[in-house]
Amino acid sequence: MRGHTIGIRHCAPVVPRLYNFDGNGGTDPSLDPTYAAYLKTIYPSVPDPATVLGMDPNSTLSFDSHYYDIVEQHEGLFESDAALLNNTESALLVDQFKNLQVFLANFEISVKKMSEIQSGDAGEIRKNCRVINPN
Repeated sequence: MRGHTIGIRHCAPVVPRLYNFDGNGGTDPSLDPTYAAYLKTIYPSVPDPATVLGMDPNSTLSFDSHYYDIVEQHEGLFESDAALLNNTESALLVDQFKNLQVFLANFEISVKKMSEIQSGDAGEIRKNCRVINPN
């Protein structure tokens, strides 16, 4: 469940959440208002490709469970982060994964499952995770 505990993000995907969510010119209401105001100081309304921010701002370079704290505080950068709280089952997992030991144990299980992914007719390993491989 999510790999946003480490790494950075360019501003283009975040800007619509701040300045024109759902085309109404407003901010995504699922974002904490104070955090949204902070993000607006970093991300201009016209995206600058050079602007980056940590996906887990207080521990960008640490592999830890802090990401789940920020999701619960409505400070996730992505709409998909906020969506984790819209479902009872995933919201429960967010709460459980705040515990580092629980997060690490489940992450280990996930990595093992991913190592068993088949290729060929049984599945596909994508060259770019956002795009289905061309035939």
